[in-house]
Amino acid sequence: MATAKLLINGESGVGKTALLASLGKETFVISRDSKKFTLPIPHMLVDTYYDMTTLLFGNTITEEDGTEVHIEGVVDKLERYNEKFGEYPDNVVIDTVSQIVMDIIDSAAEIPTAWGEQGAFITKEIAMLTKFIHEYLEMNGMTVILLNHVIPEKIDGKLTGSYMQFGQGKFLSKGGFFGTVDESILIKEEGSSRVVYTRGTGKIARTLMSIEEVPTKMYVKNIVEPDKSKKLKEGESYFNLKEYLDLIKSKDLSAEKWAI
Repeated sequence: MATAKLLINGESGVGKTALLASLGKETFVISRDSKKFTLPIPHMLVDTYYDMTTLLFGNTITEEDGTEVHIEGVVDKLERYNEKFGEYPDNVVIDTVSQIVMDIIDSAAEIPTAWGEQGAFITKEIAMLTKFIHEYLEMNGMTVILLNHVIPEKIDGKLTGSYMQFGQGKFLSKGGFFGTVDESILIKEEGSSRVVYTRGTGKIARTLMSIEEVPTKMYVKNIVEPDKSKKLKEGESYFNLKEYLDLIKSKDLSAEKWAI
């Protein structure tokens, strides 16, 4: 089965989550973004981050008053999805991986500052997440979409046009989540429009598809006020996440025959 793993980068509030609007009930969203999830797509809200084990597999925790409470994890919610729809989702979205990384860093800050312990904790927690994404989701035929906050790079107070990722430690030094994917896009504002870049190291964007298959820059349609959408030239089309995922999957499918 052809799958995809796509990283969607962008500054806070630029419209990363809005790109999911082209998806439907075949998608399950893990929403950890400090705000309500408003799209009509199956999702779980993660109000509190306890630890990676609890987030992914669930856990029973003891409240301050001694009450035991079971927290359902992603695996529990996927089973609930299966019970409701009779199958597992085609797509799983994590909105956002950057917030989860910050949760991990905040948790590490509570560890006594013995040499190396905080860094080892961060590395272990992120490794658990990336292993889960690959072995539990991807290997079971689910496409994974990772939403990721990025920060505009500045040198001497001036914007360079490049972007930096949140995080720290070995994982970030190896490229962060950008280093775990072949497909990555950046959404940003340009004038009164939003655009998606599919290529550009400084923009934390890359693709295995050729320039003939997908352009480097695509405008995003204004779904709130369609009349204010950027007027396209002949042959151009607006960026559509579902269509883009289908392109990635078709590329993956054509390569499967070469697997030995």
